[in-house]
Amino acid sequence: MSTVPLDKKLSGLKVVIASHIYATGPALELEEYLMGKTKSLLFIGHPFSYRARKDSFYRVYKGGEMASEGKSWGDNLPSVLFYLRDVVLTFWWVVKKAGKVDLFVGSDNFLAFLGILLKRIGKVEKVVLYTIDYMPKRFGNPVLNSLYHFFDRRCMKECEVVWNVSGKISKAREERGMKGPGYAQQITVPLGIWYERIPDLPFSKKSRYKVMFMGHVLAKQGLQVVIKALPALVKKLPKVELVVIGSGDFLPELKKLAKRLKLSSRIKFLGYIESHKEVENELVKGVLSVATYEPDPGSFTRWADPGKIKNYLACGLPVVLTDVPPIASDLVRNKCGVIVEYNAYSVASEMMHVLSNDKMLKEYCENARKYAKSFDWNEVFRNALKETI
Repeated sequence: MSTVPLDKKLSGLKVVIASHIYATGPALELEEYLMGKTKSLLFIGHPFSYRARKDSFYRVYKGGEMASEGKSWGDNLPSVLFYLRDVVLTFWWVVKKAGKVDLFVGSDNFLAFLGILLKRIGKVEKVVLYTIDYMPKRFGNPVLNSLYHFFDRRCMKECEVVWNVSGKISKAREERGMKGPGYAQQITVPLGIWYERIPDLPFSKKSRYKVMFMGHVLAKQGLQVVIKALPALVKKLPKVELVVIGSGDFLPELKKLAKRLKLSSRIKFLGYIESHKEVENELVKGVLSVATYEPDPGSFTRWADPGKIKNYLACGLPVVLTDVPPIASDLVRNKCGVIVEYNAYSVASEMMHVLSNDKMLKEYCENARKYAKSFDWNEVFRNALKETI
């Protein structure tokens, strides 16, 4: 094994990160981590077809400073043409802006496959697939699903290393026969947080009965179960309040439900907050958080590592969650989370148990912050890159 320090290795490398973009994501965190550590860094961002802004873009860094940036046209194209545009722009920008690349990181199997094609023509030395989400049945359309798994299998055969946000993704691929000689090494690279950036608010300064939710407001997030649990909770703990940070298609339904249950004074809908720092400043004020995912067998959350849970923990928030994401049992083991059934009675009962116990609540808040430290992005990416290069 090489004894050359990681930072010295990185300082001689030319790196490309290619990712599909909605708002935030781990590829953008990797960009932040690497921008001052490599010889050069090219970040390529392609919009998801449902993103408001449709332009692809690139950013080039040299010596820790942005050397150049640019973007493509942003027309409303059919999905197929969106992906064709991704191919053309990725090849063009890598060849023109990066030259010969030492490491190409693709944040999904389609973009990593483009890295493999660039490797075949001599433009890339090593390719990493960074799997953010994975599902055996990714698309309802069988043709699209077959294409998804074709790209995934090619990446498993031709990438040097595959990063997965959870160990369940590795197991799912192995169950499809992708293990042993001829397939890439899979390592777990969990989602993280910038630990030092997040305020460490003492328990005594937190709002004693404030419960927090952050995220995309969709039916599958299960926030409606929490709202239905609130009437029973408020009867016993009148000072309980729920703060909802985020927007989404299901938000109007939740507001109607809150009004119908006469909870408008107990729930604050703050909407979408663009600044992540501002979100964190709100989250630290609470003492408990919720992540009551709907237990859908087809949900990709069963294989994923939800980023909001790491944010909750780093903000000193124990998590009340359903047993859907792989991290659920770890939170219970580290005494910073409780698992509930997907119904209002169970949610109310467990929230009551935690919120009415000062000693337990304080301990769980402190444990949450301690456990989150192991997910600092600096540590997460350092470990991943040590195994990769």
